[in-house]
This record gives sequence, C-alpha cells and structure tokens, in this order.
Amino acid sequence: MAVRNVATSSTLEGFRTTFNTLGTDVGSLTSLGTTDKTSIVAAINEVNTSVTTAFKIKDSASTQQTVNSGDILNFASDSNVTATVTATDTVTFGLASSITGLSSVSTTALTASGTVTLSGLAAASSDTDAFLVSDSNVVKTRTGAQVLTDIGGATQGFAIAQAVALG
Repeated sequence: MAVRNVATSSTLEGFRTTFNTLGTDVGSLTSLGTTDKTSIVAAINEVNTSVTTAFKIKDSASTQQTVNSGDILNFASDSNVTATVTATDTVTFGLASSITGLSSVSTTALTASGTVTLSGLAAASSDTDAFLVSDSNVVKTRTGAQVLTDIGGATQGFAIAQAVALG
C-alpha cells in the first residue's frame, strides 16, 4: 500500500481521488473475515478478543498471576508429587506411596491405614506422665495413673508388697 498525501495546493478533485484510492488500499468491509463488518475497528476488536485468552491463577495466599496466550503454565513434579498433563484441559496430580523429606506435618486430623512407623523420636527431657495408647485405632494419651488403672495395677507400694506376700 502506498503512502497517500494530499498537498495543500491540491484541488478538491485531487483530494477526492486520493481519498478514494485510500479506500481501495484498505479494502471493502464486506471482504472482512469477521462476524462484525461494521468498521475496521470493530473487526480488529473481534479478532483481538478471540486471540487474547488470558486467565488468572491464584494460590491460597491470594497471590495472583496472569497467564497470557502463548505463555506456558508449568506443573513441576518431584519424588513425592507427580503432575501429568493428559489433555488440553486436564492435569492429574499423584502422591507417592512413601513421602520423603518432610520435616513437619500440621493438621487437626491425620488418617492413615496400614502400618504407621515413627522413627527418630527423641526421649522426653522430663517426666511428662503421658503414654500413647490406641483407642479403637485412634492414638490418644493417658497418664501413668490411668494406665495403671487400665491394667489393674496397684496404686500404692504397700498394696504391691501385700499382693506379693499373699501370693
């Protein structure tokens, strides 16, 4: 398309001819491949809307990030969690059967099936008078006196000596 200029000394006929040639350079609105053919601006806006497919992602801390058309949303995996993209709109997350590298877990309720193994437990630095017991597969604490009662043990030293003497 050539640059069209109308000189200040041009006649009205010269302006009309140059202006009409500009219309030919741009093309006919009916030739647009868009639904809206009312103006070039409307057609450009329609195309822009159809190719601008930005969306936002947000985490639990309300931090937001805009993902624009052409950007890649990357799901990272490690030895404990896998992320697999299986379709244009599906991500499947998997959790390993054995989790490694955790230094702490914070929850109000932890449910586990099978064998639960706790390793590296440190001894208490003082007499806490607390014992872990299973109550219908729920781990709870009991005091020494409660455990003694639970097993039918004597509560005083004399009663123990008397029981031994009486056989």
